[in-house]
Amino acid sequence: MADKYLSGNDFLKHLDKGGDDLRLVMLFGTEDFYIDNCIKSIKKCYIAPGGEDTDLTVIKQDSKEIFRQIADSIEMPPWFSRKRVVIVKTPSVFDAEFGDIEDKLLKNIPDSCVLVLAPGKGDKGRKLTKAVVKYGTAVEVNLFSEAELVNIIHDNLKKKGIEIDKECASSLAFRCDSQLRQISSEIEKIRLYLNGKGRNKVTFDDLELICPPDLNASVFTITDSFGSGKCDGALKTLNSLLLRKEPVPKLRATLFTHLKRLIIAKDVSNNKELAALMKFSPYYAGNLVRQSSRFDMDQLINLYFAALKSESDVRHGIYEDRIALETLIVKCSMS
Repeated sequence: MADKYLSGNDFLKHLDKGGDDLRLVMLFGTEDFYIDNCIKSIKKCYIAPGGEDTDLTVIKQDSKEIFRQIADSIEMPPWFSRKRVVIVKTPSVFDAEFGDIEDKLLKNIPDSCVLVLAPGKGDKGRKLTKAVVKYGTAVEVNLFSEAELVNIIHDNLKKKGIEIDKECASSLAFRCDSQLRQISSEIEKIRLYLNGKGRNKVTFDDLELICPPDLNASVFTITDSFGSGKCDGALKTLNSLLLRKEPVPKLRATLFTHLKRLIIAKDVSNNKELAALMKFSPYYAGNLVRQSSRFDMDQLINLYFAALKSESDVRHGIYEDRIALETLIVKCSMS
């Protein structure tokens, strides 16, 4: 398993096979909820029920002596479990000095122990990471693509006996900013809600009622007004989002991103190619292509530059956040 970065799924598959060869693991990336689940799986794989008090060591505090703490911990044999598990859950592990002594420490971890480094985002260029790749297993877990999240949502709800179509699953992913931790919470909320209603299928109305707003769907509605000469509907949608306490900077950033995606969609002009290129679900890619077809490329570029100028006006204090966004919507609608 050396000399490569594993995905989270591949790492969990290895654990399912027993993981007998594991002694050194680094879990890093932007999807912290999935990383936490990997750590839970490691503990379940190696630590006997009730054995955490004796066979698990978790090092959280920042310390320049962190490798001395690691050295002390990994030498202790397990009492009741297959292996002792030592978890270092702090980015300060990158701040500590890493030389020949530390390299030798990682190279010679006892077979009776699994050392798990979970520093957060990680850094592939550091000596520590290169040593883990050389002597152990480096696992990179970043945010999943929309298409992957749609499958994850579908599979999780299916296990609970609940149906959800791809459009609703895509909407749920967007409502949660593609964050698995929030998606997991919303799935549990949906399960409880549908059980109380005696139903087993999620509808879009259910999501609208109990989940956060779908910013991407709202941005589609706002962008539909661009070039139409009418901005009432767009401003009404914006006001609805503001009443739900959606941060204006987040709305502005979402609209800006949407305009960039429309330009890409216009250039690609094919649902399947766009979905593969951008790792979007076919449903979302199709909506982008359909909306982009309403504009020519020059129009989309002009809209993009209008959004860019609006962003600059806010940063230079010319307009306040909300006024800048409302002004942008009116100008784009009338253009």
